Amino acid sequence: MTVDQARRRKAIARWHRRFAVFISFWLLLLAASGLLINHANDWGLDSRPLASPLQRLVYGIETQSPDLCEPLTREGVACDQLFARLKLPVGELLLGVRDLFLLDDSGQLVEKLSVRQFGLAGLQAAFAEGSRIYLRDSNKTVLTTPDLVEGRVLDNAAAAQLDGVSWQIVEPAQESITWERFVLDIHAARVLGPAAKFFNDLMAVFILILALSGLWLFRAKGRNS
Repeated sequence: MTVDQARRRKAIARWHRRFAVFISFWLLLLAASGLLINHANDWGLDSRPLASPLQRLVYGIETQSPDLCEPLTREGVACDQLFARLKLPVGELLLGVRDLFLLDDSGQLVEKLSVRQFGLAGLQAAFAEGSRIYLRDSNKTVLTTPDLVEGRVLDNAAAAQLDGVSWQIVEPAQESITWERFVLDIHAARVLGPAAKFFNDLMAVFILILALSGLWLFRAKGRNS
């Protein structure tokens, strides 16, 4: 091997290692996100909403107003699913896609209830009329009372009569981004926005360089052995 060949091999080996170190971080992220995506349903990532600060930072989505969250923040309860509140004869009811939060007149949390106990897959709308509270998802409307002890599913005719009232509804912009969506966007580099296409192209070029330089080094070693 000549001096020039030795220098060339050393330079290629040095750059091969640098590309390998750089790409290894990306491959680790790709493997971890792929594992999470593969088990998203098993681990509940497909239904668990992304934390509000991340939704705001990554997607620019404001999921709820600070004053809506404030009573729950004092109690240490996550409020990333809230979309509205209902005034009750005594206290108020904070409405979440998955849970309801009953507060007393002083704003203290009295009880947290899952909307599933009323037979709802996920709360989409609600309104209060006197001592009656109506909760609705995509399939049914439930009538309950301020104590939220039990609910009664309304028939289609009774539910249709409520279509014209002023429901508190989940706005499309407030629909939560799930952890599964977030991990998918990381996996595909979509969190980078317009730069995602360039980043993916760059990673593809780096992998090609890594593969070709590795093959060249392998052949060079074989010729000199």
